[in-house]
Amino acid sequence: MKLFKGSLILIAISIILIGCSSDTDSNGDNNQVNIGTAGTAGIFYVLGNGIADVWSDNVAGLNVSVQSTAGSPQNINYIEMGESDVGFSQNGIALQAWEGKGPFDGKPVKNIRALTFLYPNLAYFVVDEDSGIKKLSDLQEKTLAPGAVGSGTEQNAREILKLANVDYQDGGNADVQYLDNAESASMFVDGKVDMVYIAGGLGHASVVEMATSSDIKILPIEGELQGNILEEYPWYFPYTIPEDSYKGQSAAVDTVAVGNLLIVDEAMSDDTVYSMLESLYGNVDTLTNTYKGISDLKVEDGLNGVTIPLHPGAVKFFEDNGLEIPEDLIPE
Repeated sequence: MKLFKGSLILIAISIILIGCSSDTDSNGDNNQVNIGTAGTAGIFYVLGNGIADVWSDNVAGLNVSVQSTAGSPQNINYIEMGESDVGFSQNGIALQAWEGKGPFDGKPVKNIRALTFLYPNLAYFVVDEDSGIKKLSDLQEKTLAPGAVGSGTEQNAREILKLANVDYQDGGNADVQYLDNAESASMFVDGKVDMVYIAGGLGHASVVEMATSSDIKILPIEGELQGNILEEYPWYFPYTIPEDSYKGQSAAVDTVAVGNLLIVDEAMSDDTVYSMLESLYGNVDTLTNTYKGISDLKVEDGLNGVTIPLHPGAVKFFEDNGLEIPEDLIPE
């Protein structure tokens, strides 16, 4: 009887161990991969769902889910805490996290690695056409919606407006409403804010909404101001929004942009990362159905704007596809 009981115990332990290991593949990766994105009205969230579907359908054993977040800084924090495996991040914020600067002052995050560049995030400062506001410095004494607290969007707005002498923080020269993209667009349409800042790609849903419901103007970032931004924040680059990108926008608008990256936990296996990149670049047509701005995704552009070391699996993928990896992007 003791032998029989001992056998039952061993069987029970074996079942428990099998159950515990059922979420783990042969590379030691968790089959359940979570992607940190942004608010549900933003492109990070929409595109994140498309990428999740592509990976779930094309990477063996991978089950991918998407999490709505406050954006780049929170996505980085979630990877650091082990709550996410993959995240969207602006390149400048990823660099600040790596170096322990900006919102990560004194607390560098060293377990993040770059997967690839995706597309540029454009700086949209949207005002009403009849507001009399012609340039960023005119936003003094106005009510601004620069993005949700703690978001990459709000950080961009603060960085850029600082160089235009507009300060909406305590004691500053402008009023503020901290709202996500959808809330900001709604408040703008209702006439409750003077300016909405959106950081996103071409065809951003919130800019489309505002342009459809109101006569809008996208304020230009050009000349000396643009030069000062590029000098102060080297992760920004010049960008021209083509004419007719939005209803009523009859002329091209100069602005600045930052690169959007996918970042991953350094603990993810090389083989899984390699397969994720293969399926990502092999399914651009499918992803374009989710967000048309991703149609230009090309392997040869995969290192554009990358500011932190690549994951070793990404190094191998890009090298196998003929790219030379800059020394500062090779992980130690």
